[in-house]
Amino acid sequence: MPEGKPQDEQHDQHVLTVEGQAPEEKDSCGPILGCLLTFFSVFFIVITFPFSIWFCIKMVQEYQRAVIFRLGRLKRGGAVGPGLFLIIPCIDNVQVVDLRTVSFDVPPQEILTKDSVTVAVDAVV
Repeated sequence: MPEGKPQDEQHDQHVLTVEGQAPEEKDSCGPILGCLLTFFSVFFIVITFPFSIWFCIKMVQEYQRAVIFRLGRLKRGGAVGPGLFLIIPCIDNVQVVDLRTVSFDVPPQEILTKDSVTVAVDAVV
């Protein structure tokens, strides 16, 4: 056995993640391409500022949250909202999630029990 680390520590490599965040993965093209695309998109927004600001500002209601994906990956910081937030139109994809509870009415049904008694059942799910 080599000096230094015990054998168990040499072979065990665990990925520790913060709850709610995925572990960082390596891209085949690297983060430089993503930074370059983001830079050109922000540059284009600045050039066309009066018109492009209408596409950059999004709003969600108090019962909604917006999940922003930048180049297909979850943007750091998680869900945003309620209120106004900025996106980069060509780079970001916004998915709005509704937090309200949805209830469905199940139509009443008659059920025959084991002892031949009919029971009317109604439910709200």
